Amino acid sequence: MGGLDDIRFTMGVLSVSDAARYLGTRRSTLSGWVHSDDDAPPMVHALPGTPGRLTATMPFIALAETHVLRALQGAGVRTQRIRPALQRLREEFGEYALVARELATDGVDVLWDFSRTPGGEGLIEGRTGQGVLREIVQDYLKYITWADDQYPERLRLMTSEPYRVVIDPHRFFGQPFFEESGVRVADVARMLQADEDPEVVADEFGIDLGTVRTAARVALGQAA
Repeated sequence: MGGLDDIRFTMGVLSVSDAARYLGTRRSTLSGWVHSDDDAPPMVHALPGTPGRLTATMPFIALAETHVLRALQGAGVRTQRIRPALQRLREEFGEYALVARELATDGVDVLWDFSRTPGGEGLIEGRTGQGVLREIVQDYLKYITWADDQYPERLRLMTSEPYRVVIDPHRFFGQPFFEESGVRVADVARMLQADEDPEVVADEFGIDLGTVRTAARVALGQAA
């Protein structure tokens, strides 16, 4: 990992509310993930402070971890049972086990084996097989780009498909932007919130209407 000033870990990028919207998860679910549970540490590495609606307590690494938790959730891993399993993963792959490149291979094996122990009973839904779990996690990890230090440096949002919206802590202070045009999603959404016509917004930024509609959907949760 980089030094103490590594902005992937230290710079707040989004609030919990905004992160939940961009990453396609419930705000209440994400709030639970960023809090500790009794003696168990938080599942994602949010920054200290009250995770209010406007407070950017989610650094880039926490966004990547949230993306992976969504993968596990979608693959049939019960997130209310994942804390002890995550502790097991961290023992094997380190503090940031959720974003370890080995998660889709060795990590899935660790989760699967743990689910067959008394401590992991009920971790994985009965309909989910090991192969399905591995395939879904591998698919989600394709949206992450890793740096040379083996930690994530870029995240592409699944919620923006087929348009490519990425989060890069070294660009726009980590604010999501459209990869093709370099336009920030929030800038497009801000004009829409001001009741500008979508055609006017598209012309202002030199983008197509599909891009405008994508910004409305991922940033505002509405159609344009």
